Amino acid sequence: MSELTTPGPPSAGIGLVDGAVEATTRRFSLLLQDDAVVQLDDLVAVTQDLPDGRSLTHYGIVVEGFGTIEGAEMSSDTRRIAGTRTMPGEAIRRVDVQVLRTVPELWLPPAPGAEAHRASGPHRANALFLDQMEQPIAVGLDQGTEPVYADFAFMNGDKGGHISISGISGVATKTSYALFLLYMLFETDPGRALLGAHGPQTRALVFNVKGEDLLHIDRPNGKFRAKPEAAAQWAQLGVDSPGRFERVRLYSPRSQSSRPGSISTDVKSRPAAEVRAFGWSPLEFIRQGLLRFCFSDASDQRNQISFVEQRVRLQLARWAYPLENEPGAVVLAPPPAGTSFNMARVIQERRPPRPAGQGRPFRDFSDLLDFLTDVLVPEEGAAGDSTWTGNVAPATALAFIRRLAAQTPRMGHVIAAQAEPVALEEPVTVVDIHALHEDAQRFVVGALLSQIFEEKQGQGREPLRFVVLDELNKYAPKEGTSPIKEILIDIASRGRSLGVLLIGAQQSASEVEPAIIRNAALKVVGRLDAGEAGEYRFLSSELRERASRFLPGTMVLDQPLIPAPIPVRFPFPAFATNVSEGRSGTEEERKAASAEAFARLG
Repeated sequence: MSELTTPGPPSAGIGLVDGAVEATTRRFSLLLQDDAVVQLDDLVAVTQDLPDGRSLTHYGIVVEGFGTIEGAEMSSDTRRIAGTRTMPGEAIRRVDVQVLRTVPELWLPPAPGAEAHRASGPHRANALFLDQMEQPIAVGLDQGTEPVYADFAFMNGDKGGHISISGISGVATKTSYALFLLYMLFETDPGRALLGAHGPQTRALVFNVKGEDLLHIDRPNGKFRAKPEAAAQWAQLGVDSPGRFERVRLYSPRSQSSRPGSISTDVKSRPAAEVRAFGWSPLEFIRQGLLRFCFSDASDQRNQISFVEQRVRLQLARWAYPLENEPGAVVLAPPPAGTSFNMARVIQERRPPRPAGQGRPFRDFSDLLDFLTDVLVPEEGAAGDSTWTGNVAPATALAFIRRLAAQTPRMGHVIAAQAEPVALEEPVTVVDIHALHEDAQRFVVGALLSQIFEEKQGQGREPLRFVVLDELNKYAPKEGTSPIKEILIDIASRGRSLGVLLIGAQQSASEVEPAIIRNAALKVVGRLDAGEAGEYRFLSSELRERASRFLPGTMVLDQPLIPAPIPVRFPFPAFATNVSEGRSGTEEERKAASAEAFARLG
């Protein structure tokens, strides 16, 4: 935290506190000088001498502008005053200013007639609370292309955590802004300094939900050179040579057309060797209790299907033995006498492998479906095994099987004995889920979030784990319940103490579980639908209206230290954010990026 400065008088004045409009401790108006050019979001300072001899400075941000002609009572008076000058009157301009802080901290309004100045240099630092930020990180540029900072302590879980980004799809550039923040942390010297000694072990997991766009962030943006202003903006942020993400691992799901024993992806925009096919082996599927994410739709939680799932999940763990000579596969056989019914104890057991003939082999999802069908829904008229069904009605067990059967073509291909799990071995890991069925997307998101959260239990906050998840309303909707929603709420509530930080994005915050939005220390808003703007109470009425007209690259940042949201811009990325940008680079750049990817894969 830097020491609060007491700067001298700012530069030339821009106006006076308007005495005809009531000034309060929250807002006041400025009557602008004729030669002053003041626009929205400009920072201003008003200094006055108090009766006790102290000097008081109000810092504020311009939130609205007005123009009028004093003396004009009818529209035609405008012509007489400003045109023919046959009537007395004067054109004036004024702006409304929202107070950000006072130095020293006194709850007093600015004095009418006090002179206002632009808040520049140390005055600007005071206005934006830089003296209160222990770990400032640049999060964008203001209207004058000067950096705007946030305190990293509210991002890393120290004082707060999580970031919520809202805005309409395709225009609000939510994912681009999330990647910009990751770039500032992982790819710049100031960012790495903030991560500190644990920086090399800090990881970010990014879910790609739209096309194959984010599978190219390790490539330079071929369109960057055509935007010279972008380089200047990056330089203002302290980044002289912006480029691609240097160390990235890319994952895509195993192809549905993969034959048994083969692992391949359906990625079209990159060579196959540059993208790893991910999945879960039957052994990990059982040990991690991932069956619950096969029933992640809210409708599955409103009946006894969830009860059957819990019972079956435990029984699978009790019955599972490694399949001899087939790593990742299991054989399902009755457990030895005295086997615990406590899931945590069961998965701690180290059982010797068994040959396939000593039980039912489980090599892929279809094997699991066949086995559970025989156990839960035997021949017509017979009751299922109560140790698996918990004595639910046969119709409920049948509904469970039908739901599981429906998942086989949707997500069965990500369960295979040879599947490679997602490993966070590079600073940034991108997991592509865009082509999966919605149920499969929920499964993958739930499984990976659960894995990260479980791994961090009891390990302390460092090293950090950042998770970038778009379409958050799909996984944690405002209504209903599901296993994924429970994990996300848990992350929002306890994640900051464990170092698991969520960077969630959604079209509208009103569609997401309120606890998740409420626990986000930093709230970012891009372009909003005009009908949704009223949901964002932390924005002023002027900003809510403006947000419906934002252009891509403009966001509003609300953070705990600053009492008013600050509009910011972030520069055009130097890394590719979609397929066309990744393909637009020079042949040399593409070959270099491809060679590096092959080298990293060993």
